[in-house]
Amino acid sequence: MTVVTPKFGTSASVLRREDVAFIKGAREAGTIGSTPAALNAVTDAHYRTYGIRHIDMPATPACIWAAIEEAKGA
Repeated sequence: MTVVTPKFGTSASVLRREDVAFIKGAREAGTIGSTPAALNAVTDAHYRTYGIRHIDMPATPACIWAAIEEAKGA
């Protein structure tokens, strides 16, 4: 019976074929716009119903509920 043991390197940097320019973190750049887009969708939905123009981050249920109650009282 042959036992195959994987060999591990001690290098901290892993270079892939896609990283020819040695750019780290460039693949996450597309996710930067998702948070504001989600908040804009929440704000737009509440603007159409309650006239709310701004909701601060983080948009927790308590924060949204408080904005709705404030809009109803105004």
